[in-house]
Amino acid sequence: MTETDAADRVDLALQIKESFKTVSPFIEKHTSIVCPDCKKVCCADKHGRYDSDDMLFLKELGVDCEQQTEGFDEEGSCRFMFEAGCSLDRWIRPFRCTFFFCDDLLKSIENDNAKLYRAFIDYFQHLVSLRQELLGSDRV
Repeated sequence: MTETDAADRVDLALQIKESFKTVSPFIEKHTSIVCPDCKKVCCADKHGRYDSDDMLFLKELGVDCEQQTEGFDEEGSCRFMFEAGCSLDRWIRPFRCTFFFCDDLLKSIENDNAKLYRAFIDYFQHLVSLRQELLGSDRV
């Protein structure tokens, strides 16, 4: 990998981080409505574990994401979940965790202002394409 490639990968990772920050307030708006009354919290510890793609993204940002799994029940509540919600910023959470939307959450998001919903979908697609570009650049 050349220096330019490395710089491009860091730039992609920074763009992904900023995209997460852009969509997060919209998601947080809806999780604050839906999640507090939920009877079956979907934030299980097994979903809060980083996969190799998450670790590649975070590594490009200089984030140490070693994880301890010993002592945590994968079916139990996520180790990052507290009364006020997740303790991690959205951009640093495992991807599968941050973009899991249960039916009630999806319904809340879809029923929001149509313009905001379309903007959210556009940013979400942009974020996914950036992530695919970053991950693909490691596999070439």
